[in-house]
Amino acid sequence: MQLLGEDWRSFIPRGGVQRSDVDAFLKLYRERHSIEKTSDRNAVLSVGSDHWTLPIPLVKAEKGWRFDIKAGSAEIRMRRIGSNELAAVQSVLTYHDAQMDYASVDHDGDGALEYAQKIFSTPGKHDGLYWADDDSGQLSPLGPLFGNAIADEDWHGYHFRILEGQGPSAPGGAYSYLIGDKMSRGFALIAWPAKYEDTGVMSFMISHEGQVFEKDLGPEGYKLAQSMKRFDPDDSWQEVTLDQKP
Repeated sequence: MQLLGEDWRSFIPRGGVQRSDVDAFLKLYRERHSIEKTSDRNAVLSVGSDHWTLPIPLVKAEKGWRFDIKAGSAEIRMRRIGSNELAAVQSVLTYHDAQMDYASVDHDGDGALEYAQKIFSTPGKHDGLYWADDDSGQLSPLGPLFGNAIADEDWHGYHFRILEGQGPSAPGGAYSYLIGDKMSRGFALIAWPAKYEDTGVMSFMISHEGQVFEKDLGPEGYKLAQSMKRFDPDDSWQEVTLDQKP
């Protein structure tokens, strides 16, 4: 790490770099690499046929070129936020599909189809969108890849909560998704960053209608998200399409 300087640990999240990341970078480096100047005093290291650039830029100093670790730290954070926000959008869309799959089967045998009111099932039951493989032969709607997730912990830098109703700004107006103790009239989800401006900035919502909405809830947004009861995307929320996200 002599190339990065003695204080690189103060800016680069060493724990977030996996051996697989290093191996992937070295593979791209061997495939192709070049230094691309962005100005007279700045440049980036580009690797691979797709010209992926190292997030730590090069800057021209008195004794030659060096890596700008501070600027690299900011770029790494921005890339992490972009990646996590894209993953959050994909996650809420996956939630939508999982709820549709869940409601196609009468899981509790009461003769009525309903949506799941929790993400993780009670052990031994199929009352959530995910359950571990069991003898039933039924794969959970969220599938085996979700098995690494842990309840109450963030997923790719985001937390998620199921909402039980919608407000007047939602298509169809305000109403509860519950009939008695069954969530059969619809569903919704709110996703917010675990660490604002570190793991993400935007919060996201989706309902059974399938549109994703986003809003910057600010540094205290987690309080708003945790207390939110209804899906109510007013004019302060913007609809999202995948090609809008980085």
